Amino acid sequence: MEVHAHTHTARKKWTNYFWEFLMLFLAVFCGFLAENQREHMIEHRRVKESMKEVVENLKYDTVRCRINSAENVEVVLGIDSLRNELKKAIMGQVNGNALYYFAFRYMGDFGQAVFNSSAITELKNSGSLRLIENKKIVAGMADYYERKVFAAKDMMPTKDQRDALQKTINEFFNLLYMDDYIRSFNNITAIDYENDYNYQDILEHKPVLQLLNEEPKALEKLYTQITQFEMQLKKYNFWLYHNEEAAVKLIADIQKEYHLK
Repeated sequence: MEVHAHTHTARKKWTNYFWEFLMLFLAVFCGFLAENQREHMIEHRRVKESMKEVVENLKYDTVRCRINSAENVEVVLGIDSLRNELKKAIMGQVNGNALYYFAFRYMGDFGQAVFNSSAITELKNSGSLRLIENKKIVAGMADYYERKVFAAKDMMPTKDQRDALQKTINEFFNLLYMDDYIRSFNNITAIDYENDYNYQDILEHKPVLQLLNEEPKALEKLYTQITQFEMQLKKYNFWLYHNEEAAVKLIADIQKEYHLK
């Protein structure tokens, strides 16, 4: 009868299990930390790229505000001169050529800034706005896009106001003898969407241009509408200046925070 010998392995102490558990735990925990750090770096790069886009949008805004506000300053000066001529006309001193010159030269288009909000919209839609750690930057962007840009758009003379003013202007100014002016629109350039008409020619027009209506009360109505338009344009221009300053400051804050050039 054979006798089989059984080998016995020594039982592990509890400390062995403890160290095995600890090593496993540390391995999992370190992996978790590494993955978390990797995700954080990816998110940081994503936010930084988004903030670069915000800066580019803001740079665009500053240019548009600067160009259009400068154009509007010139328009306001021209409207001031038109109002002075209208005051004389109301008193019976009608200078037809001067009135036509200022009305045709300055009562057309004015500078309208278009703001670029594509980057901030993408930040909001993607949920990345929450990843911006500097809450002062978040508050600054909110103040700019939700208050300042909104105010500028709200202060811009409305289409209804412009249409009503143009309707009144048409009651006083006649295009019958303005053939050169009409033909100039055949040469509108694609770059700046302007014609090549020399408005100074109106001041030397022969015969002297006449208003369709020289009644003082009617001229007072025109004067009032032009003045209201001018005041609204000045309010709009104030916000263009204000937005340009705000955009410049916000650019500097973002560039400092994210070390952008």
